[in-house]
Amino acid sequence: MKGIAAMMVVGMLLSGSTPSPVVAQPETAEELVEVLLEQVGGRTAWADATGFHMVEILHAAGLTLPAVREYWVDFSARRIMEKTTTQSVHQLQALDRDTGWTLREGELERWSPDVVADWSSFWPGIPTRVFHLLASEDPSVSVQLRPGNRLDVHVDGRFAVWISTDDTGVPVAYGRAESHALTHFLGRMEDYGPVRLWTSAYEPGDEWRVTMVDYELFQGRLPVSYSPPANRETHDPARIGT
Repeated sequence: MKGIAAMMVVGMLLSGSTPSPVVAQPETAEELVEVLLEQVGGRTAWADATGFHMVEILHAAGLTLPAVREYWVDFSARRIMEKTTTQSVHQLQALDRDTGWTLREGELERWSPDVVADWSSFWPGIPTRVFHLLASEDPSVSVQLRPGNRLDVHVDGRFAVWISTDDTGVPVAYGRAESHALTHFLGRMEDYGPVRLWTSAYEPGDEWRVTMVDYELFQGRLPVSYSPPANRETHDPARIGT
């Protein structure tokens, strides 16, 4: 799931960025949540969101050239769509609650229960989905403050993700495991419409890194279907199910 984990990039500020004024260190998880939400665009923008569309460029060991990937993620239901485009590959795949599928070269493959479970385990802790849960004060989410401005996030009573910030509340790293075994560092922040997010993310060793090209929050119904395509020749998510 390293590919999917790419979706949710967070990072260290690059040289040349304008530092934010240092604020008082948060003493509680709730205080850090408030500062974090302010740095990523404010509570209002995230609270009303229903999902997002993201475009990124993936650089990874084993890829001759970078890949372009797009994601459509539903915040309220366990649904993720990923579109991957390279010189030789055009692929769509989607998690649709308790099922999933991959469309590649006109061939549709249904996911095994293990693949469905793998994608499903990732969905609760997608960082920007967590921003939505925190902003909307969703009762399924709880937080705990750790040393070093680290916020541990639990969803439905289970650990989902940790997010670390700098002294101003800007997110600089996140991880899918409670240890730091799988850490993603984040790049400088930039405005994407009403919200502010990292422009890149990478893993130590630089075997995997992504550059964020665009990020759009949705309000209301998402513009894609997560059902398997009726036309197996289409790779346009907006036409899936037609």
